[in-house]
Amino acid sequence: MKAPFCTLVLLFLGSCPLLAQQPVSHVQVSAEVSGMASSARRTPFWLRANQFGTVPLIAPAGTVRLGSSGVFRVDSTGKGWHFGYGAEVVGYAGPNNRLLVPEAYAKIGYRSIELVVGRRKEVLGLVDTTLSSGSYSWSGNALPITKIQLGTNGYAPLKFTKGLISINAFFAHGWFPNTDSIQNSYLHQKALYGRIGKPHWKVKFYGGVLHNAQWGGKSDYLAPIQAVNGRMPSSFKSYLSVVTSQQPANAGDYAFPDAVNRFGNHLGNIDIGAEITIKNYTMLGYYQHPFEDKSGIALVNLPDGLYGIRLQNRANTADRFLKLKTITFEYLTTRDQSGATVKIDSRKYDGMDDYFNNIQYIDGWAVKERIIGTPFITRYKDTKPEWDTHLTPSKKNQGSMINNSLVSLYHIAVLGELRSGVTVEGRFSLSSNYGTHWKRFPGSVTQSSSLIRLNIPVSWLGGGFLGINLAMDQGDLYNDAIGGLISFKKVWH
Repeated sequence: MKAPFCTLVLLFLGSCPLLAQQPVSHVQVSAEVSGMASSARRTPFWLRANQFGTVPLIAPAGTVRLGSSGVFRVDSTGKGWHFGYGAEVVGYAGPNNRLLVPEAYAKIGYRSIELVVGRRKEVLGLVDTTLSSGSYSWSGNALPITKIQLGTNGYAPLKFTKGLISINAFFAHGWFPNTDSIQNSYLHQKALYGRIGKPHWKVKFYGGVLHNAQWGGKSDYLAPIQAVNGRMPSSFKSYLSVVTSQQPANAGDYAFPDAVNRFGNHLGNIDIGAEITIKNYTMLGYYQHPFEDKSGIALVNLPDGLYGIRLQNRANTADRFLKLKTITFEYLTTRDQSGATVKIDSRKYDGMDDYFNNIQYIDGWAVKERIIGTPFITRYKDTKPEWDTHLTPSKKNQGSMINNSLVSLYHIAVLGELRSGVTVEGRFSLSSNYGTHWKRFPGSVTQSSSLIRLNIPVSWLGGGFLGINLAMDQGDLYNDAIGGLISFKKVWH
């Protein structure tokens, strides 16, 4: 009887040396201070884009960041229970003083399954998360949304395939922050991605889908045909319709009494890709196909999407003055949108997809004045005043916050490392912008944005990193600007 008791109790406590592994923990604490200035009042694009909404839109500004994260594993094999947390507080002083909490989460997991509660920095979709122009529908450009998420922790191999096929999936429910235009709305989000090929194989294939939906809530800016007493469907039955993307047979007391539209604002991307390793080089090719409704699912809006190639150099060339580690090239086009006209019930698939805009959720696909998806689809408040094509929201008419969703973009980014340990990053993006199908710009509006970033190891205060960033915007979409950001970051392990 003593042996089972040791197995069941002492093993759990980590006190049975013959049967238990030692627990493992990894904790990190970081602190960063930075200062930013710009030749214009507006912060240059690549200083603020894809920074989880934590860089001020207006310069000059000073910022302080404090963060900590940790993972605790019951045993050293990494196959049992694990727990973790993450927290970050960002405060900045300038024309607009703010205190933000981009991360505050706790997680618990067993093997490859994980439950996460709270806010967490995420970039979702098949994309180069380091140098990308931005994953199509969830890029890391906006402040994270509080949610509950159950899913895998990375790609989990399916045993019956002997590791040939792995899946990465999750199911989440979240809460959008309230705005003047919409209150108490929810996020439904789920993803299913698959990989064919074992981790060590030279060729691997990827594919999957990310589905997002904003639903529920109340707005004082909607007409009776758009919502009943300003309220959108929020019952459990409505939630099931959101999850399954089913069109209600009869809306009844819900929004859209004519039952033309599905409940909620749906959008996402269908991704495919392949990774090839040849000697010390790995190339990842990917395509993200956008959808807002069934026309996008049916690929009627081709060739819209994000096309990307990433080349990584994994060779050990520490003796070289400069090692070029990663090159990423992307092309984004969103100009088709299933056509420039829409006639309800006149054909199987309707056009004018109007990416990131919605007739009920008039803030657009955004959180705290930042686009959730690719930052190259813009809000009218981010661009020059002459491109303000929206209607001012009122009790009689609704506005449209997204003024530019017809975009063609070329983006290239490189990451290198000097022999001294200094990392060097460069980005250059060139876009042509055409407004929306509802309100086009008078022609092609061109814009270029660039960035040079240095991350320098220093011995100050026991060791840290000095960051030097220089960014420039030039063109007709934004006011021309040259700006810089200098930071010092220290990390404790």
